[in-house]
Amino acid sequence: MAGLIRLATFLCVNSIFMTKAINTLDELRSDTYYSALMPGKTSLLYFTNPAFPSNIIFLDELQKSAGALQDYGISVAKVNCMKEDLLKYCGEENAYLFRGAKLVREFPTDALFDVDSIVANVLFVLLYNEVKYITTSMEHQNIESAMKGKKDLIFAYVQAIGIPEHRSVMETAFVYGSKYQFILTTETKLLENISASLDSSRLFFSHCKGIKTHSQECPRTILEQPITTVNIHRFLKLMDAPLVMDISGDPEKVTSVHLQLGLPMVFILSQQETYEFDRTTAEHVAWQLLGKAGIGILLREKAHSSVPTNCNVAVKRPNEDSPVQYMTMEETQEIRNIIEKSNMEQYNKSEETSVFATQEIQDDEVAEAVYRDRKRTLPLHLVPSLTDENFKHVLTNPPMSMILYYASWEAVSLTLLQTFVHMAEKYKDTLDMILARVNCADWPNICSEQNVSNIPVVKIYQMGKEPLEYTGMLGAEELFRFSMLAKVDCPLELFSYEEAEQFLSGKLNQFLLPYHNLSVLGIFTKNTKEVDSYFNAGKSLWGFASLGIYYEDNAMIMHDTNQVHSATLQHTAERDIINTVRMELLREFPEITMENFPTFFMQKKPLLVLFSNCNPTQSDEKHILNLVRGRYLDQFLACWLNLKNTPVGVGILQRYFGIVPSLPQLVLIDFDSLGQVFSFPLDHHLTDVNILYWLEMIKAGAELPVYSLSNEDWKPPLPDYNFLDVMDAEVPGFAAQKIRIQMKPNRRQKVEDSPEGVEEESEAKQYPPGSSLRGTVPKFIEQGKKFRSHTEL
Repeated sequence: MAGLIRLATFLCVNSIFMTKAINTLDELRSDTYYSALMPGKTSLLYFTNPAFPSNIIFLDELQKSAGALQDYGISVAKVNCMKEDLLKYCGEENAYLFRGAKLVREFPTDALFDVDSIVANVLFVLLYNEVKYITTSMEHQNIESAMKGKKDLIFAYVQAIGIPEHRSVMETAFVYGSKYQFILTTETKLLENISASLDSSRLFFSHCKGIKTHSQECPRTILEQPITTVNIHRFLKLMDAPLVMDISGDPEKVTSVHLQLGLPMVFILSQQETYEFDRTTAEHVAWQLLGKAGIGILLREKAHSSVPTNCNVAVKRPNEDSPVQYMTMEETQEIRNIIEKSNMEQYNKSEETSVFATQEIQDDEVAEAVYRDRKRTLPLHLVPSLTDENFKHVLTNPPMSMILYYASWEAVSLTLLQTFVHMAEKYKDTLDMILARVNCADWPNICSEQNVSNIPVVKIYQMGKEPLEYTGMLGAEELFRFSMLAKVDCPLELFSYEEAEQFLSGKLNQFLLPYHNLSVLGIFTKNTKEVDSYFNAGKSLWGFASLGIYYEDNAMIMHDTNQVHSATLQHTAERDIINTVRMELLREFPEITMENFPTFFMQKKPLLVLFSNCNPTQSDEKHILNLVRGRYLDQFLACWLNLKNTPVGVGILQRYFGIVPSLPQLVLIDFDSLGQVFSFPLDHHLTDVNILYWLEMIKAGAELPVYSLSNEDWKPPLPDYNFLDVMDAEVPGFAAQKIRIQMKPNRRQKVEDSPEGVEEESEAKQYPPGSSLRGTVPKFIEQGKKFRSHTEL
């Protein structure tokens, strides 16, 4: 009975849709529709055949789009075919676009899946000359060069044809197509060279009209808001506004496009004798804040008497009740800091109050961090993107190259991409190798050939050697250290007593001294089993440690010093050698950080952590080292945590104790099934004897834990989001119908909608000079108080 009720409900809903679509859409007969195609008139017609079931969902979306298309002079109608009709249009379940009686384009209904896709696709066809679709960077460069001195350029990247952003671009082009040249692409490789974010659609305004010479590049400004018709229109009004306004009188009474659109105005107070220099400065600031604030220049001779004489910058907010703020500044960067800080506060406020804010919270913390960092600009030119055409060339030419394999839609990939670019930028004068990247989403064949089964991954290639894979932390410093240590073989074969001595002292490869604190020398007789284990361990540690091997019948090379420790290997497995070296890399009493915590955790030993707000005192370190060297703490991992270096420690202590206790605080954290945490008594001195007694009391069960770790599984912070349920909540059966349409055989392949990850670039390539505001301050003011610069965000 329940099944019959659901079936009846579904049929009832479909009946409502059919009635609505039929009663609203204009209907034509297949034998008379031709006469309705008027010369010069554009029509979108859908032919229905009684031999095929009607596409209910498409008819409903077509009806909804009729009003929108009518605004652009396009009529929409349904043509009813008769059973005996042999008309070719009746044999296919498609929609057809006519200009007069001429067929312009045939659309499979799969491509017209909602109102946005219908409007976008139709306008895309009609605006063929106004909106150029490109697939290569060369096409982009050619169009941009042709527009220099003629028109400004609008370049839009959308993730797929027919999505809402595509519709917004096409509707804008319908209005502004004669004023600007529009370029559209869905190719991510075009966006990679100019933007750091591939996770959503992007729109750029290229200022080509004012370019005088072809050698000069067009400055580019990005639309930072989501791509909607309203936002694009607002953006274009800002781009058309004067770069710098000359004003006079009282700034309180000034009005401008920027203020009308909710953006602040910045006034630079100038003097007649320094006006030209100050205008250059104002233009420099205007380029930096284009689309974020308006810039005006006010001569003191023409200023209202209420304008203070000891200030050189004024800021007017769009709020009517907000007074003009007067300030004295020395550098233009201070203006930028104030405006960007104000805009960020406004943005955060709108994010908090938005009804959609909860939908922007990701259920994965890495994805959440990438999303919140989406406006960050990355210098991607430092790590060029490779294709199947230039990949082999990069591998064969340089002596050494480092390549990142990633997927532009995946959060961890985008995180490592940021790290990779940051390393390239920070160490560009030190790295002696080629850095590049391969987007496996675009070039899966390259990744398959290079045995990339997991992403992201970084590999180092050297001529004649197997590639090295990076398996460390996703940090720029760690990645750079890996690249430097990878330059030397591991293990490095040594051929003389002197070379072995130099290897241990660090004199053999002195350039490696800043990047490692441990040299491991294996001394073997040839053709022993231990040699193979040591060689395999060295290969696993290549890039992470410095290992050498020397063949000698005696071990006289090992001096009895505190710096050199010897160990005898008797059938030691490769895994044990690797584990021993990794523990030695941490030193006897190391600092625990976010970067090395996984190494500690993998040892599966209780952590004995000394929490402090600085480095351990000499006395505390001495007592703990005595216990470590006396092997009293072999069952523990002794370490220390500086709350200033690792602020997360504050939260850990608050979780354990409810508050941050007096420091230093020694804590034992056991990761077994009980997960108990014990604290060293605050009324006891931290001595060898007291620490051992405390540990013995814990072992005997005489100490009570201050906290117990949760043994629950780590799950996403949010429940799964069922998109199909949401779609069906709006239109019952809609999601199921969408799936049915997409899986129809013999259909034209639908454009893939693949959201991409990480990056924006709103700065123009070169701007006029003028980063100082000192000339705008009267000389008698300059001799007074020096103002501190505003801090960077």
